[in-house]
Amino acid sequence: MPSDRNDTSAGWGPLSGLAGRFARQLDAVRSCVNPAYVRADWAQRNEQLARDLLPVPPHDFLCHPAIRFQMLMGERIVPHELPYVRERLGDDALLAEDPVGEPPTTIVPGTTIRTSPNTVHQLYHLLRYEEAAGRRVRESDTIVEWGGGFGSLMRMLVRLHGGDPTCVVIDTPVFSALQWLYLSAVLGEDRVVLHHRGPVRPEPGRVNLVPIGLVGELEIDADLFISNWALNESMPAAQRDVVARRWFGAVSLLLAMHAGDPFAAVALDHGARPVLLGDFMPGQQYLVV
Repeated sequence: MPSDRNDTSAGWGPLSGLAGRFARQLDAVRSCVNPAYVRADWAQRNEQLARDLLPVPPHDFLCHPAIRFQMLMGERIVPHELPYVRERLGDDALLAEDPVGEPPTTIVPGTTIRTSPNTVHQLYHLLRYEEAAGRRVRESDTIVEWGGGFGSLMRMLVRLHGGDPTCVVIDTPVFSALQWLYLSAVLGEDRVVLHHRGPVRPEPGRVNLVPIGLVGELEIDADLFISNWALNESMPAAQRDVVARRWFGAVSLLLAMHAGDPFAAVALDHGARPVLLGDFMPGQQYLVV
């Protein structure tokens, strides 16, 4: 990591209080795990990430290899996705990047707004979903995301929605704790709740972070289920349990995965239709209901 670990609070400024409570939040959920759900390679990344984020995450935590090389997009996608996003948004304000975690940024052409390839990419997913499904994100009052990374898509979903949706993000304990940190910093701590015991009853109008060990105790009936390159990279036990719960009751789906992934057939059997991302990301597709 590029940060000076002798001064772990450096760079956080007014957010240092959140960063200083990260270890406590991780400790509260660390045991909420289901090893049957997590692939070995992701288990290793989680262990390394936890070691590097403790005791206080560095201010540039998005530079960590488990995040930067797995969850941040390069600038090559911007020329392909940004025109589509700007045309459909009609307002560039949503493209403004949050500085938390120090993601790489670029200028939106013709403006002074700094955005990031990742923000563009997440908005692209949501807007492509709206086009393919014929349904606006704001029409969903309850949304479940399986595998939320550091919280980037959920941040943009809440803002694009414009209201107070009830959201649930399911992930491994270390990522649930990281999502608490990131989303509390960018959306406000009062908008975020990290669950650490069951039964899990999501709090209305908030982003509810649920470690995977509590999935069996999650009580929810969703409108929209999202999983971009996450559920298909989970173990078969996780896939079976999600399908058995009928996508947590969701009537609409947004999945992204490699074309030809065996799990795609399961989604297709449930009425999803494939939609290619584009020539700039060959072999990648959405599955949308």
